[in-house]
Amino acid sequence: MFSKIPVVYAVGTDYQIFFAVRRSAYAWIKIGDRVFDDTVCGNMRSMPGMRHITVPQAVLDAAGGYTLCLQRIRERKSYWTQTLGTQETRYRFFPVPASGAARCYMVGDAHGDADRTLAAAKAYGDFDFLIVNGDMNESVNTSRFELAHNVAAELCRGERPVVYARGNHENRGAATELLPQYIPLRNGRTYYTFRLGGLWGIVLDCGEDKEDDHPEYGGYARFHAYRQEETAYLRRVLRQKAHEFDAPGVTRRIVVVHTQFPRRQDPEFDTERSLYQTWCDLLEKMRVDVMLTAHMHSYQVLRPGDPDLRLQISCPLVIGTANNRNQIGGTGCTFGPDGVTIQFTTSDGTVFPPETLWPPLRTKI
Repeated sequence: MFSKIPVVYAVGTDYQIFFAVRRSAYAWIKIGDRVFDDTVCGNMRSMPGMRHITVPQAVLDAAGGYTLCLQRIRERKSYWTQTLGTQETRYRFFPVPASGAARCYMVGDAHGDADRTLAAAKAYGDFDFLIVNGDMNESVNTSRFELAHNVAAELCRGERPVVYARGNHENRGAATELLPQYIPLRNGRTYYTFRLGGLWGIVLDCGEDKEDDHPEYGGYARFHAYRQEETAYLRRVLRQKAHEFDAPGVTRRIVVVHTQFPRRQDPEFDTERSLYQTWCDLLEKMRVDVMLTAHMHSYQVLRPGDPDLRLQISCPLVIGTANNRNQIGGTGCTFGPDGVTIQFTTSDGTVFPPETLWPPLRTKI
């Protein structure tokens, strides 16, 4: 069952607040004296299911809290709909600090195991925001979408922002086409930029990890065209740099993507070299500090020039989600003025020594 605790996703300069509604109800969010309704083309939504309401990031950050309001409906009719009482739940909200160090934790590759994923995150301790980096579950049916929502709800309690990146396994299963109703999107796409305090980031989506015509996919994969659209989007971000990675107050720049596409691959997975090198070249112009990835079920840090890279990159590549028969693991990150520090943790409570990544703080050039 989906947790009733909201999840606050960072998308662009907004937050998309997702929450589960179990009975027919109208919903809205109050922030100070402003009200944000859950509507579609002017109509209040009322059906049970996953809902989301978009609010400006600056408004919620300044207020430090929000109220989720649900008005139950006895019967929605063509005339004289009958409503019941309104339930209001107040949530505090802690924005990512605009200066100084910011801490995050990255989960991913849970593949249905919520308990050990939570244990790995809790071993790291407190953080300012969460990254959910794909392969939380396959899309066999909509109940499989519960895990990603529930993990984020448990770790952040509706009080801290979350960044979401789709993995390749979310593309597998009969309910895949329904996934967009349960995850944050921007302009209907799973790739977008975001801003949290002094940190600017871009979420990328590689889709599947083999060629579209691979028999494993049974004809559903059309990801080459999707990646071409994504390449055009990266070029648009570069043209809009004054409002994106060069916006006032930006001190750190990161990439979040499930698949570690610059790394060397086995022949079956060695796809899209030219297109992915274009991505790396465009990201270099954005002067990103680190690329955070998952997918490999292991830990690895690759710096520019590493022999395990198949593509030329300009920043460290972190592969940071473990999953084996004994444990699940993730990565804690600190983004500070002295550099980016990472720390791997596992579900058995192991906390690896921190490792500082370079280069240090970058300024405009």
